[in-house]
Amino acid sequence: MADDHLEDLLKARTALVNKRRTWAQTVAVPGDIPENAIRGIIEVQQAIAAIDLAIEELEEEELEEELEEAEEEDEE
Repeated sequence: MADDHLEDLLKARTALVNKRRTWAQTVAVPGDIPENAIRGIIEVQQAIAAIDLAIEELEEEELEEELEEAEEEDEE
């Protein structure tokens, strides 16, 4: 199940990176930069950071579980 969760997080991150790229293309066009594009990039970047944190937490949980299982095996 953790693998499914990680896969979902990675897919969500990829979708957000693509959205950030779209906003960046809007900003890159010469002329006035639309405020909504700036806000869009900021919001998407915050969402990416939140997903990165969730991925890190999930990986830490998996590592802790593996360590606990190894310790239990050593006790047997």
